[in-house]
Amino acid sequence: MNDRENAEFSDELDLLLGRTIDGRFRLDRVVSQSSASTLYAGVDETSSTSVNLRLFTAEATRTSGGAIAERAEKVGSLDHRSITPVVAVGTTDVDGSPRSYVASTRPAGGTLQDMLDRGRRLSPSQAVVVGVAICRALDRAHRAGLVHLDLRPSAIAFDNDREASLSDIGVVSAIAERAWETPNDVSMERARYASPEQAAGRSVDEKTDVYALALVLSEAITGAVPFLADSVVATLSARHDRLFPVSADLGPLATVLERAGRFDPEQRFGAAELGRALVQAAGSLPRPTPPPVVFDDATGEVVRPDVEPAASTEGRDALLETETHHDVTVEPTNSAAHPRVGRWVAAAVGVLALVVGGFFVYRSVSEDSERIPVLVGLDEGEATNAVTKYGWRVETIEEFDDAIAVGKVVRTEPESGTSLARDGVLVLVLSSGPPPVPLPDIVGVSADEAAAQLASLGLEIRREDGYSEEVPAGSIARWAVTSQPNLVAGDEVVKGTVVDVIVSTGPEPRVVPELRGQTADAAEGVLADLKLRIRRVEDQYFTDVPVGQIGFQVPPPGELAERDSEVTVVVSKGPDVVTVPVLERMNHGQVVQALTDAGLVVGTITGNTGGILVAILVEGRPVTSGQVVARGTVVELAYFGS
Repeated sequence: MNDRENAEFSDELDLLLGRTIDGRFRLDRVVSQSSASTLYAGVDETSSTSVNLRLFTAEATRTSGGAIAERAEKVGSLDHRSITPVVAVGTTDVDGSPRSYVASTRPAGGTLQDMLDRGRRLSPSQAVVVGVAICRALDRAHRAGLVHLDLRPSAIAFDNDREASLSDIGVVSAIAERAWETPNDVSMERARYASPEQAAGRSVDEKTDVYALALVLSEAITGAVPFLADSVVATLSARHDRLFPVSADLGPLATVLERAGRFDPEQRFGAAELGRALVQAAGSLPRPTPPPVVFDDATGEVVRPDVEPAASTEGRDALLETETHHDVTVEPTNSAAHPRVGRWVAAAVGVLALVVGGFFVYRSVSEDSERIPVLVGLDEGEATNAVTKYGWRVETIEEFDDAIAVGKVVRTEPESGTSLARDGVLVLVLSSGPPPVPLPDIVGVSADEAAAQLASLGLEIRREDGYSEEVPAGSIARWAVTSQPNLVAGDEVVKGTVVDVIVSTGPEPRVVPELRGQTADAAEGVLADLKLRIRRVEDQYFTDVPVGQIGFQVPPPGELAERDSEVTVVVSKGPDVVTVPVLERMNHGQVVQALTDAGLVVGTITGNTGGILVAILVEGRPVTSGQVVARGTVVELAYFGS
């Protein structure tokens, strides 16, 4: 914006406060402002609930209004616990200008930015809990074809239970895409969390969000944004082909964030993979205390939360029991389309519950409890219906199981046969199918051995033959999982995955080139490039090939030859010539003998052979003694007299 537009925009902020948008949303205060939109805190007067309403400028509405509405409506259909719910999407008239808006639920616990602004940080353990929740949100959005492209601490909010959720997924991506068409014009706030590909104006995708989340989590723990410099240009330049900085404050998360923050998007985690890596790292961390969220009322005033983080172990455990168990409910995923992603997120969150503790909250109160029935083998819906009458809150997690079908109950926590208070939590542990297996390194292994290895892991093989310069015939030259072509040996896939293998038939045969007319040295170089060898036999005379050039080859040009085989060549000695002998004072018999001995052929004879030889002719033209002609030339003799 220019100065005049900025002044008009600032005036508008004050004028809109207290007004009701679209006959429904009252705007109470400004939360944040950018060049394309303003985020207001307000109230949905139809339900008296708090909302955040992002009102876009007239220019942003004109250029991107359709994309904003389409993506916001798609977000609204996701219904994911880690995605801030979209309440309404629309266009309203503001002083004669159509303006797009998106209204979302306003979490009561403030944002991660609110924490950082007050000097509060997350411990690595707390960052795991927040990071896994955001990874779940990103994974769900990415699978729906949505990206964020502007992920920053202000987009991560906390509810009354201190659970993290991600806002503005898809909503601001249309604006962000246009902003990064000219990277030098982006704001410093947007540059703080930009990926190298955004800075370079290259194409962006889901890995861009993963990079931003790595920056955000690192800042939340250390208090500093990696690569941050004094200007937009310096900040973006600092991320070009640079390793993600590792701080001792990150603890076991250092290697995880380094992988998520790599310069090359192809080397980064996906969202689900990052969530899994965070969960694995949590095993080396202490149990987390609740994050230091900033609760506020509708006016933006900070208020005291109902439960403050407790200093004692007992208080901490109690708080974890009321907080942490919400982080582990796992929604079903599309395992057919994404056999690894959905299940790993589910399993990761389930493992996290066991790591952080305090998840299985229940009381055995004899006078107000019920015995848990056997639910193993039932579908989630069947199991839930079976216990509805007991008043338990049912939570679900997933884990791998070879014996129980996907989606069916493996066991319960507490276990069947024990008593559970009517206000307790019953956890259904659902099967996500057999555990994933690592892809073996089968390059160079014989086809039969490779098939046996894959079969032992529950994987299927689909075979084709192909040439290979390095791998011997009959061994695996290369392999791939067609549905996930970037997988490498050691990566994990679900059982039943089809692995396409190319069995080597040896090197590809070479097409023999045309060598006639080349020198032997030149031909040797040409053949060496094709990994063929030259074999030179005795030179011969060639009437039409100059001395030193190849006049003949085997195999001939265009035929196929195996790699490392020989091509035989004959080098020309030039045409085979002889000298016409001196025939003076010879009788006819001696003349014929002399010509024959010289390699010539006697042809037509005219005149009296008893007379004097007056001319020697080749094709009607006279030749003389000492003249050079080709061997085998036919000569005519002319004698005097008849």
